[in-house]
Amino acid sequence: MLRKLVALTALSVAVAVAPVTTASAEPYTPKIPTETQIVVVDAQVGKPVELEVSASANYPTPPEGDIKVQVLAASSTARGARAVAAAPLFTTTVHFVDEAVAVTGPALPQGRYIATAAFTPDDAGLFLPSDASTAFRLGAGAPDDGDDGGLPGTGGPNLMWLLLGTALVGAGAAGVGYGRRRQQGATA
Repeated sequence: MLRKLVALTALSVAVAVAPVTTASAEPYTPKIPTETQIVVVDAQVGKPVELEVSASANYPTPPEGDIKVQVLAASSTARGARAVAAAPLFTTTVHFVDEAVAVTGPALPQGRYIATAAFTPDDAGLFLPSDASTAFRLGAGAPDDGDDGGLPGTGGPNLMWLLLGTALVGAGAAGVGYGRRRQQGATA
């Protein structure tokens, strides 16, 4: 009992002597993430590439700032490999305020290209920077040529395999049904 009384006295003295502070929230101002969009509006061999760039954020007023746009030649190391960017063929910076900005790039020959956009907000204390990219092709090897980018064939089976599979499932169901009926007749 004496030990408990000594411990209680020591705790009371510690509470009385310790400085009392109030809890307060640390000032915290989170930065709002932004999203940059880049769209290839028109791209034809030998004609200037037309792009549109913009930025958005989950905030009542849209972010304002500079968007650096680049067009790069892309090459692949092997069939189906991802495109690897080379030196920029075209670079420009536009100022974004609320609506998408049209950018006219250079006239390009047939080939693969990557367009990138990097947004730097004017109010860096409120918004975070962001970037985006898109790949496109000009001329032969355009998206309509059936090139799947090296992905495996994920489409449905041929009709023959579909019919064969359906027949096998039906035969299995008939075999199970027949077997159960034979068992019921043997036990009855």
